[in-house]
Amino acid sequence: MDKTKELDIVRISSETIDTKKDLVIREIPFSILVNGKEIVTLLCSPDKLNYLAVGFLLSEGLIKSASIIKSITIGKDGNYADVELDENLQIPQGFFQKRIISSGCGRGAYFYNPDDIKDCNPVASDIRLSYNLIFDLMKEFQEKSDLFKKTGGIHSSALCNQNKIEIFAEDIGRHNTVDKIFGECLLNHVSTENKIILTSGRISSEILVKIIKRKIPVIISRAAPTDLAVGLAEKMGVTVIGFVRGKRMNIYTQKFRIVEVEHYGKKDF
Repeated sequence: MDKTKELDIVRISSETIDTKKDLVIREIPFSILVNGKEIVTLLCSPDKLNYLAVGFLLSEGLIKSASIIKSITIGKDGNYADVELDENLQIPQGFFQKRIISSGCGRGAYFYNPDDIKDCNPVASDIRLSYNLIFDLMKEFQEKSDLFKKTGGIHSSALCNQNKIEIFAEDIGRHNTVDKIFGECLLNHVSTENKIILTSGRISSEILVKIIKRKIPVIISRAAPTDLAVGLAEKMGVTVIGFVRGKRMNIYTQKFRIVEVEHYGKKDF
């Protein structure tokens, strides 16, 4: 499915008024069904919808593994995914009543319950990252963001190891990009432990909960974190790095994982 749509626009500058063609990002309502029963409708980009459906169910704790998934059927127009499980999905009592309207983009539904963090364990990882690795990964990340360059209306996230980007996803919603990655990881048996998440958007507490559940020790963004995300990351052992631009960055939590490897020698903070 096309991820962009061409429109006629009027562009005004201080010197000219021009009529021209322009690309805008597409947005669709996307319903996730389990065994034919609708669970939620998201607003998203029409891309990697099978991964989004599985990633959402995984992030919300409604499925635990790929072994129970029998099939995934995507509607012809991308308007739904029906995830068939070989067991009945048991939705916890009061699950939908505990919904919090998130700070996500695209009015994306997110059912984060503050009690969910009680089921999470601190992320234990010996991973170490150099300045230069972070800058290189972010440069590679930005070069992959073709849709943003064309439309300016998309978020992106990536799963990285200590050498390169492994999985890349784009969507109108920050949360959707992360769920697409985790859905792809689950279905393709890609481990998330000792990995890194790169994201273009704000690091909020809901995003932190998602990566803590996947045992990811580091999240890096060009944008800012929230105070709740920083507090949660400190408590749960996650390194949060924001405002990575050019050769600058802000390290907010768990700075022991960042080392400087320069011609000056190796230095731990």
